[in-house]
Amino acid sequence: MSKSALDAGIPVLTEVIKVTAEPAAKPPPVRAAELKHPPEVVDVPTIDGWLNEEWNRLERKIGGRILNQVMERLEADIEDRVRDVLADVLQVAVETLANDIKQNLQGTLHDVISQAVKAEISRMQTAKK
Repeated sequence: MSKSALDAGIPVLTEVIKVTAEPAAKPPPVRAAELKHPPEVVDVPTIDGWLNEEWNRLERKIGGRILNQVMERLEADIEDRVRDVLADVLQVAVETLANDIKQNLQGTLHDVISQAVKAEISRMQTAKK
């Protein structure tokens, strides 16, 4: 088969494609009883004969599992965020501390050198007399 023979069956943008399918049938009307009881989220066969205590125990068990899963995810996310924030804070603190030390050291060196120069000049003046 040639390539043009294969391409002949492919519609192009300028062609109008007629739809032969019939529109979908309307869904049946919803009964009032169905509105009062929403459909179950979990596809589990109905469990007849359970006591409220059994339902409460199942609810606590499922709730506990979900809470543990959510907490694990939250803990990892919180740890990452705290680590990032602390890294930023520590970086700023280290930079600030380094600048403070540099300024203090520069001031101290300036004072010590000035005093040493004055002392040496005084010594030289006294030795000259």
